Amino acid sequence: MAEANIPSKIHLVVVSRDRKILDTEVDEVVLPGWKGALGILPGHTPLLGLLRIGELVWRSGTETSRLAMTWGVAEVLPDRVIVIAENAYLPDEVDVEEVERIRIESEKELASLSSNDEGFAMAQARLEESVAKIQIVGRHGH
Repeated sequence: MAEANIPSKIHLVVVSRDRKILDTEVDEVVLPGWKGALGILPGHTPLLGLLRIGELVWRSGTETSRLAMTWGVAEVLPDRVIVIAENAYLPDEVDVEEVERIRIESEKELASLSSNDEGFAMAQARLEESVAKIQIVGRHGH
């Protein structure tokens, strides 16, 4: 009897400070949760969650899509997922050469710093963001 109330789709909305990146109906969402990937299907228990730098993945039918995001929060409801991200990038928005340059620079910078140096966290974040962008482009088929 309760199954009749389970939604069949999830309305996924992803926004950053300056724009709406995504507004679509999907079958499944995987969020880059603070403590690991968080899979969301229609009918999920409501929650608020912190998101880390990484890939946000969604599936519609047999088609899987991705975006790279930096930090944010997600509101999960049985029929809706709203993500507010610091920044988010679709595969077509990623300049692979520029991102690869940033990845290499960040790795060099991290190698020269200790974990308690002031710039370590920022260099680590730049590295994680560049890796996430490279991953979404690679998996997108570019």
